[in-house]
Amino acid sequence: MVLLINLFLLSSCKKYKPAEAAFFIKPEAITVTPTSSLQGSGSHKITDLWLYVNGKFQGAYPTGNLMPVITKNEKVKVNILAGIKNNGISDTRTSWLFYDFITIDTLVESGTTLTQPLSFKYHPNTKFEWMEDFEGAGYTLVKSIGTVNGSGNSSVTWTLSPASEAFEGKSAVIDMSGLFTGAVAQVESAVTHTLPLASANVYLEINYKCNERFEVGVISGSTTKSTVFVTPSENWNKIYIHLADALNREPNSTAQKIYFKMVKNGDIPNQKMYLDNIKVIYL
Repeated sequence: MVLLINLFLLSSCKKYKPAEAAFFIKPEAITVTPTSSLQGSGSHKITDLWLYVNGKFQGAYPTGNLMPVITKNEKVKVNILAGIKNNGISDTRTSWLFYDFITIDTLVESGTTLTQPLSFKYHPNTKFEWMEDFEGAGYTLVKSIGTVNGSGNSSVTWTLSPASEAFEGKSAVIDMSGLFTGAVAQVESAVTHTLPLASANVYLEINYKCNERFEVGVISGSTTKSTVFVTPSENWNKIYIHLADALNREPNSTAQKIYFKMVKNGDIPNQKMYLDNIKVIYL
């Protein structure tokens, strides 16, 4: 009995550390603002926000979530980085180094919620190697000849989509309606591009929609090197595709083309793939 009383007294006297003072950031209106026409569209698919407080990583939060900022009732410097799904895969989320971070240097009363629009800009060191938005008079995307499955030509080329089906202004469509099962449609960059082999940060950005999966990869000479298969999306979507691994796969070369390939599925009579805002970028 005495032991129980002593235990009760000890537990009653236990001191709990009070919660540290914090405020909250409520992100809204997340945008990407190009600083030049040479950077193309501001379309994005930022899925997470990576939060640093006074230089220390505090966590990654889905874009719709409140972000707690521990302040200890002192002025803090907050850095926010954009986060994306690498190759469109949920399990491979990463911070997107091609957008510069946003800095908030402030003193906010503990418990307050700061509603903050976030406008990201491309990092000044980002190199734009290839861009095609289908808005100009000439185009840099062509039908593949002699690089389909190692030989032969693509069964069809791309055309401009009807305005009602486009993403922004003008978009490309590859229409495989009426083709035989197993037919291949492939388009590629019109010229070779010099891309770094030593950098892990080489990516392709595209807006797309499709009713059958399609393949994206790089061409070194006459060798095609697959990078990823993009899953069907009924509505316009955005994906960030990591090219560095394919670039460094043998045979490697700094002179590469990018290709988009779709194979005709006999169960889909009106099979189509749409593309817009193609960007190859690197740091």
